Amino acid sequence: MKYRSIITFCLLILLLLFASMTNSTGPSYVHAEIKPISINKKGEILCKTRFTKNEMGAYSPMKIEYGFCVITKDTIIEFKTKTINPSPEASYYDQTKYWYDKFESETNQKQLDEIKKSILKNEYDFSLNQIDSFKIDKVMSISDFEKTKKISLKNNKQKALHNAYSKEYYSDKKVHLLYDFGDILIFNNNNDIDNNKLELELGAEFNYYNSSNSLINDKGENINLGFEINKVTGILIVK
Repeated sequence: MKYRSIITFCLLILLLLFASMTNSTGPSYVHAEIKPISINKKGEILCKTRFTKNEMGAYSPMKIEYGFCVITKDTIIEFKTKTINPSPEASYYDQTKYWYDKFESETNQKQLDEIKKSILKNEYDFSLNQIDSFKIDKVMSISDFEKTKKISLKNNKQKALHNAYSKEYYSDKKVHLLYDFGDILIFNNNNDIDNNKLELELGAEFNYYNSSNSLINDKGENINLGFEINKVTGILIVK
């Protein structure tokens, strides 16, 4: 009887531990990344794209979308080419690593030719050029940026993948300018930066909808509270 009670107690503890592990979550997040590859004579920019979101912050595999986009002086035209669906199988992690490496690597001429033919259907003309010559990679205050560029970030919204746009800028009031193509500026917006244990929030939050983090106000309107962590490449089109 004594041993049975001990066994029952141990099983109860294990069940409680399992339940707590199952219900434990991390922060919700959205990652929407754009990586320039080439710019053509019209000023259009060809980029790689990667998008994923975790609405509940669950510690489990998430869907990841890879593709390309063409940034014009009016909009972002997206081409989704690969979706990695969540799975507990090892193949998910193999695919994740393969496509991560592919996204991070440089694009060669053969790959560019294939992109133009298979993805863009030869509707756009791009050549392999020195995209890094447009790279700025500089953090500055919003006030300094606006004075230098003579642009109001309040009146000019950044655009992002899936038709998202910037909302409020973070309290640090800083922006991280990645590329300057003249009429098109590319920013890194990120509120999850740990720089020598100094937490930074760069850029703005975006209006990505989180179905697990919303509320109904007094007027019966659905208010989107967004994601806890935002890592978003923003496009500012200067007109």
